Amino acid sequence: MGTFNIDFKVGRDEAGPFREVEGLVDTGAIYTMLPSSLLRKLNVVPIKRSEFTMADGRKQWLGIGDIRVRIEHEERVSPVIFGPEERFLLGAVTLQIFGLIADTTHHKLIPTPELTI
Repeated sequence: MGTFNIDFKVGRDEAGPFREVEGLVDTGAIYTMLPSSLLRKLNVVPIKRSEFTMADGRKQWLGIGDIRVRIEHEERVSPVIFGPEERFLLGAVTLQIFGLIADTTHHKLIPTPELTI
């Protein structure tokens, strides 16, 4: 696993407004997680609550919703977890939606070499 930070934008829908955030690309994180307070400011609402296992093994019930993510000039809808204030994670599901993988050697996102269905 590897980690590095990138800047990306998030918004409730294609109309925005969008907020630029710096997030940790963590190859061990499945879902994108953003602070609940930021998501509320963007008027993103949880669709449901689910139990998640945190990196330290703790289990926690958190809200999950949908958010519009903009990486460079591409936009997609991705699931997002309503997390604590300090959590800005860009997870594997979002990267897969964009067709990107993490190049942890060069600390950048690159297109997936082959898309497999």
